[in-house]
Amino acid sequence: MKILFIADVPLENPTSGSEVVLHHQAIGLASEGMKVYAITRQAVPLSWTIRTFKGIQEGSYYALAQNMIPAFFSLVRFPSIFYKRFKKNIPFQAAVCHQPFNCISLLVRRKLQKVPIIYVFHSPSHDEYLLSHKNKNWLTNFPNILVRRVIERVCLKRAMKIMVLSHYMGQKVTEIHGIPADRILVNHGGVDIDLFKPLQDRGMLKQKLGFHKNKLHLLTIRNLEPRMGLDNLLQCIYLLKKNHMDIHLIIGGEGIERENLENLINTYGLDDEVTMKGFIPSDFLPHYYGAADFFILPTRSLEGFGLVTPESMACGTPVLGTPVGGTREILSGFDSQFLFSDTSPDAMADGIQMAMRKYFDEKEKYNELRHRCREYAEKNYSWKQHIDQLKSILEGIIRV
Repeated sequence: MKILFIADVPLENPTSGSEVVLHHQAIGLASEGMKVYAITRQAVPLSWTIRTFKGIQEGSYYALAQNMIPAFFSLVRFPSIFYKRFKKNIPFQAAVCHQPFNCISLLVRRKLQKVPIIYVFHSPSHDEYLLSHKNKNWLTNFPNILVRRVIERVCLKRAMKIMVLSHYMGQKVTEIHGIPADRILVNHGGVDIDLFKPLQDRGMLKQKLGFHKNKLHLLTIRNLEPRMGLDNLLQCIYLLKKNHMDIHLIIGGEGIERENLENLINTYGLDDEVTMKGFIPSDFLPHYYGAADFFILPTRSLEGFGLVTPESMACGTPVLGTPVGGTREILSGFDSQFLFSDTSPDAMADGIQMAMRKYFDEKEKYNELRHRCREYAEKNYSWKQHIDQLKSILEGIIRV
C-alpha cells in the first residue's frame, strides 16, 4: 500500500499535538510495511529538502505564514514538485491530510484527482487563527479568517472520510462546514505507553528537577496562547495561596502569552509558587509528568483532544481539567469528579482542594489513584489502537 501524508507541520521532532499525531501515524503505517511518503512544511530556514526518516520519504520546504508573498509562491511550487517525484509511475492509493494549505495546493494543481483522501481534522483553522490574533483589529483579521475557512471547507468536501480525535471535534466539523455525520470517524489520540510510564523513585525525581520540598506539585504543559486559560490558572494559584495551601505550579511551554503570564505572576506575587520552565524536550516530559502530583488542564476553549491528558495518566499522574471539548470525554470515562465545574479560577481552586483532601492527604488512596490512571491510559489510548483503526479506514476507502 502506497500512502501519502500531507501536512503543514514537519514530521520529525514533533512539538505540538497535531505534529505528534502526524508523527505516530506515519511511523506506525511505515512499520506495518506500507510505502509511506510525506509532503510537509516547516518554519526552519532552509529552501527545501527530501530526506528519509524511519523508512518514510519526506519532502519538506520552508514557509513562514507571516511572510505572505514568499510563502504563497513556495506553497504553489513545492508540494507539486514533491508529489511528482514521489509518485513516479506508481500512483498513491490514498492520502492522509492533516492541515489545509498543502492539501489545497495539490488539489488546485489537480494532483489528487483520483486519490481517496482522509482528512484528519484537529481543530478549525480559522478559529485557531482568531483566538491567537484576537487583539488585532477585526477588519485586519477578517480576510485571513475567511480564506482559512473556505480553504478548509474545500479540502473537507473533497475528502472521502474525516477523522477526528474526539466527538466534540466531530460536532465542530458538522456545525462549521456542514459535513454529514456518516463521513466523520472518531479515532482517539494515543500515548507512547513505553515512553510515558510511572517512574520508581518520585522523591528523588522531584529533587533532581528542583521541585520545592513539602509542597503539592502541579504541572501544566501548554502552548502559551489565550485559549489555554493559563491566566485563569494563575489566578487559581493566587486563591489557593490565600487559603494557605503549600503549592508549586510548573508551567511548561512557549508562546505569545509568555510575557503576559510573567506579568501576572508578578502582579499576584507568585514568584515562589510558579515556575515558568519554557519548552520541555520530549525526552524529559515523562520525568515532569511522573514527578508532578497532579496535572492541570485549564483550557478555556477549543480543546480538540489534549494528548497531555493520556500522557500524564500513563505516567500515573492524575489530571484535573476544565469541562471543555475532548477533556470532558477523556476524564468522564475515567472519573467525572476530576472535571472542574467550569473554566473559572474559583472552580479550579475548588477542584484542586477537593482532590487534595480526598486523595493526596492519604498515601494509600493516592497510590491507588495513580495505578488506576496508568491502567486507564493503557487500556484506552495506545498508539497501536489508533494506528490499527487508521489502517482499517484506509483499507476501507481503497476498496470503494
